[in-house]
Amino acid sequence: MADALPQALSDQYDCVIVGSGLGGLAAAAYLAKFGRRVLVLERGAGIGGYAHPFERDGRYFDPAIHVVPGAAEGGTIDTLLKYLGVRDMCEFVESDSLYRVVIGDTQLDAPFGAASFIDAHVQKFPHEAEGIRGFFALCEKFLEEAHQVPVQLSVKELGVAVERFPTLFANRTRTLDDVVSQFIKDPRCKAFCTAGWPYMGLPPSQLSFELFARFLFTQMHGLYHCKGGFQHLVKAFVTAIERCGGTILTNSPVTRIEVRDGRAIGVEVAKSPHFPAPVLVRAPVVVSNADATHTFEDLVGKEHLPTPYLRRLNSLRPSMSMFVVYAASTVDIAAMGGAHETFIYEDHDMDANFAGFAEGRAPGTVVVVPTLLDPSLGLPGEHLVTSTALAPYDAPKPWDELKPILEDRYLDLIEKLYPGFRAGLTFVSSATPHTMERFTLNRAGAAYGWENTPAQAGSKRLTYTTPIEGLYLAGHWAQAASALRVIVSGNHVAQQILQSEGVSEVGPEW
Repeated sequence: MADALPQALSDQYDCVIVGSGLGGLAAAAYLAKFGRRVLVLERGAGIGGYAHPFERDGRYFDPAIHVVPGAAEGGTIDTLLKYLGVRDMCEFVESDSLYRVVIGDTQLDAPFGAASFIDAHVQKFPHEAEGIRGFFALCEKFLEEAHQVPVQLSVKELGVAVERFPTLFANRTRTLDDVVSQFIKDPRCKAFCTAGWPYMGLPPSQLSFELFARFLFTQMHGLYHCKGGFQHLVKAFVTAIERCGGTILTNSPVTRIEVRDGRAIGVEVAKSPHFPAPVLVRAPVVVSNADATHTFEDLVGKEHLPTPYLRRLNSLRPSMSMFVVYAASTVDIAAMGGAHETFIYEDHDMDANFAGFAEGRAPGTVVVVPTLLDPSLGLPGEHLVTSTALAPYDAPKPWDELKPILEDRYLDLIEKLYPGFRAGLTFVSSATPHTMERFTLNRAGAAYGWENTPAQAGSKRLTYTTPIEGLYLAGHWAQAASALRVIVSGNHVAQQILQSEGVSEVGPEW
């Protein structure tokens, strides 16, 4: 192991961040603003995790993040970027609608705003008007109560809370299908009301109602594309870190989180372009933005974990992965009245669709056309299109055989939406669950961290703190997956670290 780091680096930091996903970058930027010496170590060549872009022949693709909530004036992302002094680096464009849903020959455009969203569904299914309004009213009441309850409650406080907030406690451990079926009987109507479930990784029969309600109503306030691509959001965080003296290194794999006497004291970094030999970088605080299983089993070592925590870790299940097609076509999608984001399904039976995904078929997909909001991403006369669908890591066929088959089937689904798309095709590439695993080290290429079941929602997920003193978690292994939630996770982690150090004023509430 090297005795010293290269001259430009230090062997002692206040905090080391393992992984440069949005959660890790947000935590690093926040801590750097408070004067902490921060080092971000990224094993790959690019920064940003699932927000890291790629470019092909002048076409710019965001691999997984296409829109975010909270970018309007006063929203969470807007407030954070202003707080970090980098708001001017991102220009956000509001999406045309929340999303479009196409099932068979029926189409519904879901607008922003709770009232308009509900009205759109009532107009499509007037015979279920009472049930639709009742279901979404319960969602709103549930969230209203949830915002008033602390994350942790004593036994005495819990008893009082159960009486004060009956809607919350009656529904927080239920599946989405359990709740929606109380109000709506028409299976087609239920399918449209819950159409956004693939972004949570599970069908309504398995998905946490709590997580669905939080996700949907956060998005209803508006979704925003980052003009020029989400590389600008990543660059904003990088700028905030570096302006305050922080350091970010790519191609720098962490091979071990060093633990002594029950606390983290730093990380071992492998030989790399920045390090002539493996070296221990010391820090009293380590934040892992990496896969939680990888963090504890490979970097920390299970021998350092209390048995109950290890048992809990082993009981948690990761989400399914995804298959993504990236394409470009000269077909005029704008002239066809195309939508930025469309959920298309072959059937209204969402359990059957989920089974199709799990079996390596193509029963539906989410089609995003980013160039409808930002033409600068593509070449003149072209539209960029991505098709994102759930997919199993262990497929029924080897992925080198299944990949071209699925790519072709998903191109067919895009063609259903936009006839002529195939004839105008100018570029196509695709990514499998193995691609996701290779770039992120997420176990089995998990797309959303832990599965979003009721048993793994809210307080049942891992927390930011760990049994190892000085070791924290950030990202979608400690929060429900969405770009906004992982960014917020970084803010919360940083605030907890600062509060543990006795800092009383730790910035805005998130």
